[in-house]
Parts: sequence; C-alpha cells; structure tokens
Amino acid sequence: MGDPLVWQMETLRRGTTAWESQEELMDATARALGGASSAALPPSVQAAATSFLTGWAGHAGESAEIARGFVGALQATADDYSTSEDAVDRQFSDLGARLGPAR
Repeated sequence: MGDPLVWQMETLRRGTTAWESQEELMDATARALGGASSAALPPSVQAAATSFLTGWAGHAGESAEIARGFVGALQATADDYSTSEDAVDRQFSDLGARLGPAR
C-alpha cells in the first residue's frame, strides 16, 4: 500500500484542489448572477427575476465562502501532518545520534 503519510498527503492535496475548483466556480457564479440584468424581461417579471438573481448570487457567494473554509482546513491539516512528520524525523535522528557508532 505504500507510505501512509504519502497517501494521506496526496488525498489531502486532491481534496484541496477539488474544493479550490468549487470555490472558483461558486465565485464566478456569484459574480455572473450578481451582474445579470432583468431589464430585457417583461416589466411584469422584472422584480421577481431581480429577486431570484440576487438570492442565488447570495447563495453562490455563501457557497464560495464555505468552500474557502474547507480549503483552509485542508491546508492546515496538511501543514500539521508535515510539521508532525518533520518533528518525528528529527526525534529519530536525535535518537540515532545518541546511540553512537556502536549501533
């Protein structure tokens, strides 16, 4: 199966990339819906269309924020794994140095 840490880091990397893509998509969607106009529609539906566009732009913006939160959490987790792995490597190196050449 390989090194579990490598597998975990790769899984975190893929997850982070997917959430980054979701964040970009939702940001673009929020901008597109927020910039859309209902002016070309009949006057009788313009208010409803504007309300629809505003509401869904808000939902898309909120979704982008949620995705940003996941990206941050996954990056923090990857940093924690990396920091922990480095600390363990240093501890084993220190242990090896204490054993001296007789090992």
